[in-house]
Amino acid sequence: MADRQRKANATDAVTLCPVEGPTGAMVVLLDLTDPLTRSQANQLQTWLGDEIASSPRGTLLSVGVVSEDPSDWGARFAKCKPQTAEDGNPLIQNPSILGETYNDEFLLPLHETLEKMMQSETQNTSPIMESLQALVSGTPNFTTTRLRRLVIVSDMLQNSSVLSFYRSEGWEHFTETRAHERLAGNLDEVGVTLLRIPRTSANIGDPLKVDTFWARYFDSQGTSARFDVRNLGDL
Repeated sequence: MADRQRKANATDAVTLCPVEGPTGAMVVLLDLTDPLTRSQANQLQTWLGDEIASSPRGTLLSVGVVSEDPSDWGARFAKCKPQTAEDGNPLIQNPSILGETYNDEFLLPLHETLEKMMQSETQNTSPIMESLQALVSGTPNFTTTRLRRLVIVSDMLQNSSVLSFYRSEGWEHFTETRAHERLAGNLDEVGVTLLRIPRTSANIGDPLKVDTFWARYFDSQGTSARFDVRNLGDL
């Protein structure tokens, strides 16, 4: 019995994931091309902490950033939530070791990664689609894991050579230039949560174009019907 439980609790030493693979996945894309305010950063950390606490053991957390520099794309942090001291079986596991692993190998590296990412400076472009696909494709086992979630922290103002809302380009432009043929279609059944950053001073013409574009984008990528939108304000 003890041997079977030890086998069930076995994890990869690097990713902390169960040896049989993650039990779920939460991919978080941070758009820091315009830095967050301290209030927004605190809200994000609190929200993310609550989400992690309520996630089951073995959930893969992958974090990436929107950046004008492609070398910054991809997963900057990708580890599974390990057992906590409270979750362990004291008969065959050492609670203090479990607690050290959870704090020192999971929470601390995550917080250090987030703090480093949030020190970014204002950038000239915001390639949200490109950064998103780099993060998804760079997250191990994401396309094969059940119970997948995508969290985007952004104003959703795409601005790159492919498409820019600052040039008043929308879905029609996207299809006319045949850019839609490049969609990966790899978000099938993925639940999307958007923590939207207000950008009241942005000169983008018709804001409805932004919402229409992303609704069609995620529909084309195959996401599930659940689309949770929240405001990450600072007032």
